[in-house]
Amino acid sequence: MAKDFMYYLSRWRDSPVLFVKEMFNVSPSKQQAQMLRAAGKPGARVAVKSGHGTGKSTALAWLTLWAIVCFDDVKIPATAPTAHQLQDILLAEISKWKDRMLTPWKDMIRVSKDGLKMDGAPGFAAMRTGRKENPEALQGFHADTLVFLIDEASGIDEKVYEVARGTLSTPSARIVMASNPTRSTGYFYNAFHRGRDNWDLFTFSCVDSPFVAPEYIKEMKDEYGENSDIYRVRVLGEFPKGGDLQFIPTSMVEGAMRQYYDEKAYDFAPLMLGVDVAYFGGDRSVIYLRQGLHARRLFAVQGIEPAVLAGHVARLWDEHQADAVLVDVTGVGAGVVSNLRLQGRLPIAVAFSGSSGTDGYHNKRAECWGLMKEWLRDGGWIPNDERLRDDMCGPEYSYTMGGKVILERKEEMKKRGIASPDDADALALTFAEPVLATRKRGNVGLLSAEYRDKSDKYDPFWSLKHHRRRKR
Repeated sequence: MAKDFMYYLSRWRDSPVLFVKEMFNVSPSKQQAQMLRAAGKPGARVAVKSGHGTGKSTALAWLTLWAIVCFDDVKIPATAPTAHQLQDILLAEISKWKDRMLTPWKDMIRVSKDGLKMDGAPGFAAMRTGRKENPEALQGFHADTLVFLIDEASGIDEKVYEVARGTLSTPSARIVMASNPTRSTGYFYNAFHRGRDNWDLFTFSCVDSPFVAPEYIKEMKDEYGENSDIYRVRVLGEFPKGGDLQFIPTSMVEGAMRQYYDEKAYDFAPLMLGVDVAYFGGDRSVIYLRQGLHARRLFAVQGIEPAVLAGHVARLWDEHQADAVLVDVTGVGAGVVSNLRLQGRLPIAVAFSGSSGTDGYHNKRAECWGLMKEWLRDGGWIPNDERLRDDMCGPEYSYTMGGKVILERKEEMKKRGIASPDDADALALTFAEPVLATRKRGNVGLLSAEYRDKSDKYDPFWSLKHHRRRKR
């Protein structure tokens, strides 16, 4: 019996697909088999984005049972954003397949609400909800074999991944993430983009899954349309181009990152610095430069005093011969403005929370973001920077009773697990007031008549349009 036992284990250890076929007498779908093969390699990094009903949670359940059967000193931390997802879906799926296992394994594995364990073996699986209030969900696990399983990974807070990074760096540790791709920010999204070279990546489309009824696909297509984000996420297993409430679409931001630009082509345009001053402990104070269609970050730091930040602003003001420096005076930002004025400088104080000078926006911040969005649409270039992309894509918007656009507050974003958009706020500040390039930089440029449109309103894109006309 012991010989037969070891025979099976030696066959299954290197092949989760073979384990599933022989243990449960079922054949995984082509999509599931790809995921299982990739996860079977020591040190595997696997990320799966999926439409609904393709069997990703079933594959995670199979991997849990495969790992606890095939390895002696094994620990399997499994997490999901909510207790419902963890207990009612993933753990329920594990229990279902445990009952279909061959003897003796069926009788040796004990499933509880906290995970599962096999009699006579030190290994176990631990079910822990991955909430930002509980960032230790994936921390502190050590064993010869580690298999991290994350269901609905798109909804896991970034803090959970940050805490777990030390354990995830353990040699030969495997991590498998699967999710409906509902968010265009965060750790799961980045696995398919900036970090794609470090992961085995798979997309489970409902169109290619034998488990999804064609009627469901047709129904989603007829109701929402093939080009809708709902169809992309729920059927195709693709990330949304832009959420229904997302103020700046992801496609617009990523398009701006791919733009070609010639920095010297915009020497005629005013050069501005936007300064977003942090007043929460984890936020950053950021200085952004914008000139014409070109923008880039010059400075960012956490936990800096207003007087010290003012010194950095003054240094960059002189170094880049800025025509204007615009500072958000909300909170401690007033201290930066005061320190600059004591130096004899004339920064422009912007009250983000103050009233907008443009119809259609609830406050100055919403107005600035609206102008920044127009700038992106008109060809604005931004660096290929993960933080800036997340910042621009993060805020949602709504309308006041009077029909004006209001942008989501930073405090509300943090409740959703989204970081404060400090970089994007700094860039948005450069749209707060009209500025004209001056011969002697370091002073605030006066607005000339040519920078106004026919209705005598400030046109922040006049110089760009004028430059294009001159080139033709």
